[in-house]
Amino acid sequence: MKHKGPTMVAVPGPAGRLMATTEGDGGIPVLFVHDLAGDRTHWAETQQGLATRSVAFDQRGLGESAGSHGPFGVEEAVEDVAAVADALLPQPFVLVGHGFGAAVAGAFAAYYPERLAGLLYVEPVGDLRRTPKAEADAWLENFGAAKYGTFHEHWLVPLLFNAKETTRTLVMKTLRTSRREAIAGNVASLFSYNPDEAFERFKGPTHALVATTSPETLVAQRATLSRSVAPHTSHWLMLDSPQWFHTELVRFLGQCKHGP
Repeated sequence: MKHKGPTMVAVPGPAGRLMATTEGDGGIPVLFVHDLAGDRTHWAETQQGLATRSVAFDQRGLGESAGSHGPFGVEEAVEDVAAVADALLPQPFVLVGHGFGAAVAGAFAAYYPERLAGLLYVEPVGDLRRTPKAEADAWLENFGAAKYGTFHEHWLVPLLFNAKETTRTLVMKTLRTSRREAIAGNVASLFSYNPDEAFERFKGPTHALVATTSPETLVAQRATLSRSVAPHTSHWLMLDSPQWFHTELVRFLGQCKHGP
């Protein structure tokens, strides 16, 4: 069967139009949710390599999607995932979330476990509710209008350790074109997000693909979460090691049930 190429689709969302790219056909459908300061282009190579139907979209206020005035946060992003799924994926699908998108995927799984065939975390953030308030406030202050101009070029540097130059270029490009208000609102919401709810309510296949297992990560905090560790990659696994990512994703899809 000939691979069905990418198609751009506009989906009505709660805060305005959401731009999505669909690719492929058949199989267990996959929906990708990007990280902070990202957009759907971070999934382009992954989508191109999949035989199954896949959808990636720009979250509200980011990329080519509308909704620049928000509101922003994990809960609001879940609403956008639901809108995209309602429009493009009526059957059970595998939800793949990266970074902030992993928190969104977990929250979606907690609200709508019956809609998922599988949940794949990519570099999921840990439970930030444990962060002391003074430390959280100091961090969030960097995303305010007064400090962001000098801060925004530096906050991703540790996450880009081991990144390929092409990865670094794309990530910095999407960072510079991402709205501060969207990033700030999404970051702030992580400090009240409860990752435990996904594990309590979604009992289907769940796995994590990670570059690091440091103490602040979800895989370190939850020993029972199965994981695959990517060798010598940055936070953007799918960009640094696309073949490894593809192999792991396909392996996970093989564990997921097709259809109701």
